[in-house]
Amino acid sequence: MPYMFKAEGIHSADLPRENVTSFKTNTETPRTNDGRGTDTAVTLCVTGPIRSVAEGAPVRDETINLARWATEYEDAKAYSSVTATAVSAAQVLRRVAYPYAFVVSYSEKFSIKEGVGTYNLVVRQKKDLLDQIVNTGGYGG
Repeated sequence: MPYMFKAEGIHSADLPRENVTSFKTNTETPRTNDGRGTDTAVTLCVTGPIRSVAEGAPVRDETINLARWATEYEDAKAYSSVTATAVSAAQVLRRVAYPYAFVVSYSEKFSIKEGVGTYNLVVRQKKDLLDQIVNTGGYGG
């Protein structure tokens, strides 16, 4: 099943299916017995390989922009619009868009066993803009 990821901001990255092996969304609310909490966190985790030109990657591997984005702390540079898409049999199963996301964590791992390397990106939508998250799916892609 192909997955794609796109970040649009100061460090844009448009990762094709060759650069994305999985993505996961998670919504967390406070654990309380008093009812639904309002302190909600909505998180997107994206994982994939860091490809070299020898593996057929474009001359520029855009995962480097994820690493650059992860180190931004100024408000104007720290936020990007992100979209993750899962496609199967020409159908968009899920498309998740966070219009004001920031990096919670970013890691890269390089080893002989796994080839050139892998990355793991965790982003979160800005808390006061959760109503702007768009989840769609179930249509032709």
